[in-house]
Amino acid sequence: MTHDPAHTEQAPLRRRLLRRSAVLFVLALLIWTVRFPILRGLGRFLIHADTECSADAIYVLGGSPYDRGTYAARLLQDGCAQIAYTTGSNIPSAFMAEGRIRTEADVTRSAAVQAGAASGSVLPFPYGTSTWEEAAGVLYHSRALGFDTIALVTTDFHTRRVRQVFQQRFAGSGIAVRVIAAPSSDYTVDEWFRSEQGLLMVNNEYVKTLYYAITY
Repeated sequence: MTHDPAHTEQAPLRRRLLRRSAVLFVLALLIWTVRFPILRGLGRFLIHADTECSADAIYVLGGSPYDRGTYAARLLQDGCAQIAYTTGSNIPSAFMAEGRIRTEADVTRSAAVQAGAASGSVLPFPYGTSTWEEAAGVLYHSRALGFDTIALVTTDFHTRRVRQVFQQRFAGSGIAVRVIAAPSSDYTVDEWFRSEQGLLMVNNEYVKTLYYAITY
């Protein structure tokens, strides 16, 4: 009786392939089982916010005007500060389409006033088209007004990158910076992956975090 050499060589190869397939299947099953904790962890990593809010002034960063403006109004009412400044010189595309020239600073201020903030306690500071530019503008502005402590209001998943950028810009300034997380009205922190807006926000933040790490 003769043995087929090709068959003899293929048998160990098939066993290796089966073992590797089994390992990959088990790994895929494990990842699928813990997918929600992993996704929640990815979101939570982006949040690095302060719980204490006591400052000379609040700076509400441009973007998500309803969420940030509304939360700034609440902070003013709670006594975090006596004055808030809304930043951002970008003009939302919806306003451009209608021929209205309203900056992010203007829109955020309107949201804060509509949420109950006194109109005189929220002032527009329409400077900056990016977090990096806003940090430079806020540094100049807060220095000019002699502030010792400022509070930044931004969306929850934006807080880690904001903290890193402002710490870099404010290094040696003597001004303490607190970062306050405004909750989103489009998603919840632990269920962001169930919302299109949440998916976009987390994806964009990781891309921007990498970009800022490389660029600045």
